Amino acid sequence: MEIEIANDLLTILLLYSIPESYENFRIAIESRDELPSPETLKIKLIEEANARKNNEIPNIHDSQRALHTEKKKFERYRQTESRQPDAGGKRNRNNN
Repeated sequence: MEIEIANDLLTILLLYSIPESYENFRIAIESRDELPSPETLKIKLIEEANARKNNEIPNIHDSQRALHTEKKKFERYRQTESRQPDAGGKRNRNNN
């Protein structure tokens, strides 16, 4: 059919075909004075995907480490709460 699509339209079509998780990326591209060419957008999308892939692994470990730390803090808190006497001299097991 030999239909030629304008670069701006093709860029917009590409931007709206990426997953919702890339919404911030899409908004950043759209807020520029000029839209990038489809080829430039392709390169930026590949760079973004690679950056996300590289950041994914440490974030999983960091969140697991943080969850483990919070769990330990909570366990220590529960242990100290159950050992402390309240004002009447009785052990206070349920402060909340």
